[in-house]
Amino acid sequence: MALLVVVGLYLALAIAYGIANPLFEAPDEHSHYFTVQYVAETGRLPAVTEPPDRWLGQEAAQPPLYYLLGALLVYPVDTSGARASVWVNPFVRLGNAEAPGNINFFVHGPEEAWPWRGYVLATHLLRTFSAVLGAGTLLFIYGSGRLLWPEHPHRALPAAALTAFLPQFLFVHSAVTNDTVIILLSAAALWQLLRLWQGTVTRRRLLLLGLTVGLAILSKSAGLLLLPFTAGVLLWRAHRRGDSIWSASLHFAFFVLAPALAVGGWLLWRNW
Repeated sequence: MALLVVVGLYLALAIAYGIANPLFEAPDEHSHYFTVQYVAETGRLPAVTEPPDRWLGQEAAQPPLYYLLGALLVYPVDTSGARASVWVNPFVRLGNAEAPGNINFFVHGPEEAWPWRGYVLATHLLRTFSAVLGAGTLLFIYGSGRLLWPEHPHRALPAAALTAFLPQFLFVHSAVTNDTVIILLSAAALWQLLRLWQGTVTRRRLLLLGLTVGLAILSKSAGLLLLPFTAGVLLWRAHRRGDSIWSASLHFAFFVLAPALAVGGWLLWRNW
């Protein structure tokens, strides 16, 4: 019950952050949003062009999982005319703490008010999606705490609550950003590694971990870092327990590395 209260309060605060913050004022939020809209409207992934599309920015080259999921969410919403409706503030003084005004990157008009329609509705749906992904992260953090302190399960709740109410965690998970997916999948991978470290290594568990890492690679390039980290944990576990390092290496290669590359490797080839 206490965990449900923490997650419920977190969701309320994250959604409130999303309502209070004007559209696209979170870092790179407009690029993340318009990349989602591009996928929803065209049914294909964006490509880096010369000159680059100023609405997509660097997100055109980002791994696509967040944008694919977001496109499924906003596909029913009519977002036509969004680019013409979003005005960049030509006098913005972004990043200047001494500036008395013009701190918004965009001009905000009455179309952003309730009831939400069009691209405004789509943006708030994506912000809520980010908040839900953050709730999943909290559950994995709580689960990791239960594994770390099996004799003191009450310690897991403060671990989740500490994360839930960090202002920056709330801010990130109230915005349209692909960071929310890689955070969730990294938390899931760490929880799975803890289970493997403390329990039995089975092919099924290794395969599930490989699929998680593959999805992380499809979420953000940093997901690739989970591969050497996972290899290190599994090999160190084998060494500490006196198991065969060669056998552990083969299990990692066949049941973690291969599935991860099967899920995310095509993106590396596409980008190359």
